[in-house]
Amino acid sequence: GEDVSILSLLTVPDLPRAPGARAVTAMEHSPDGRLLATARHGGVEIREGDKTVRDLKIATGKVNALHFSQDGATLVTAAGLPGLNGVATLWDIGTGRPLREIGAGYHRDALYDAELSPDGKRLATGGYDAKIGIWDTATGERLHGIEVHNGAIYDLAFSPDGRVLASASGDFTVKLWRVADGTRLDTLNQPEAEQFRVAFTPDSQHIVAAGADNRIRLWRFVSKTAPQLNPLLQT
Repeated sequence: GEDVSILSLLTVPDLPRAPGARAVTAMEHSPDGRLLATARHGGVEIREGDKTVRDLKIATGKVNALHFSQDGATLVTAAGLPGLNGVATLWDIGTGRPLREIGAGYHRDALYDAELSPDGKRLATGGYDAKIGIWDTATGERLHGIEVHNGAIYDLAFSPDGRVLASASGDFTVKLWRVADGTRLDTLNQPEAEQFRVAFTPDSQHIVAAGADNRIRLWRFVSKTAPQLNPLLQT
């Protein structure tokens, strides 16, 4: 029969939330600094100065990450229900309406990140199920499914040209992937604990990562088109 999670069959009563302010789970400014998006349970508030300009309703679990597109026209939220699904939603900032939901049929646990490529044509998703999805944002089609990591995916980052994707994982590694075909370009395995953040420097010369081993590491980024070892420069 169909592989269905028992969580999808549960009837859960609608209980009142605890008193007090709702916890903030993610925040980000738009690239021009004009808008601030703040995620709390049930939704995302987008403010311009002291004025709320959009109030997005999220029904697919806690928002663990949110990111604006480079032109500031689109917001992507990474959410999902633990043990059930992972859902990334693309939102039109101008109207406050969802454009597309991506990932629920592939990810079987909550997403921790969903990143748009610099040109906005690709979306990368990752979360607790250790899977990475690379998607066409225009159609919602999954282009590549990467199931190599042995731990949760905590953070993703595209290189400035959008050709390489980096993933930081609970398996103590950062891995680099060629976006065009999902080929692994390198495994940065020097960390000694879970890696929670990864980024490329704006000049595309270096990769930076940090995690539970209380270290920030800097690698020279050389595997830009083909598999190659990226030398560790500093810890």
